[in-house]
Amino acid sequence: MIALNLRLRSRLLAAGLVFVAATLTPACLAQQSHPVEMGASYTYLHTNILPGCNCFSLNGGDLQAAIGLNRHLQTIGEAGATHRGGITPDGYALTQITYTFGLRYFPFPAAKLRPFGESLFGGAHALGSLSPGNNPMGGTSNAVAFLTGGGVALQVSRTVELQPARIDYELTNFHNGQANHQNDLRLSVGLLYRLGVRHN
Repeated sequence: MIALNLRLRSRLLAAGLVFVAATLTPACLAQQSHPVEMGASYTYLHTNILPGCNCFSLNGGDLQAAIGLNRHLQTIGEAGATHRGGITPDGYALTQITYTFGLRYFPFPAAKLRPFGESLFGGAHALGSLSPGNNPMGGTSNAVAFLTGGGVALQVSRTVELQPARIDYELTNFHNGQANHQNDLRLSVGLLYRLGVRHN
């Protein structure tokens, strides 16, 4: 009797695991009404993180994931890093990491080329010899980050979407001994893969 119960429990556990795995497959996600998009982007950031106007540019990339809430709205999460070395004659460098979450709005969700607006909020971290925590003025290497802007999304196929243009204003509050806030411009080009059908 005990052996029979153990065998029955094992079979029920196996059946449950198979069911959970099946619900997480892309094929099942494709049947859901909340499509999931994942992708990566190249990122260009023009920043004034140093005291004064000393503006310069960094290059890097980010990873993003989005879940459709309805035909107009997505919730998105994003993490990225930009870097530049040799900023000064002494070879000083800076890397900035951001991690933000927010919403993206599509006014024309059924179009093949869809403009969108977005707002994201989260944090930022700077490291390297030119980060606020390491430069002679002193400061902090962690900050609040806020992004707002938009772009366009082009449907290449049923599962692939290109973001040929995305422009965001990025506000951070790194304490750099002077302004203690930064007004940056961020430009991105990305490619996303859709795991579910798009809202029409």
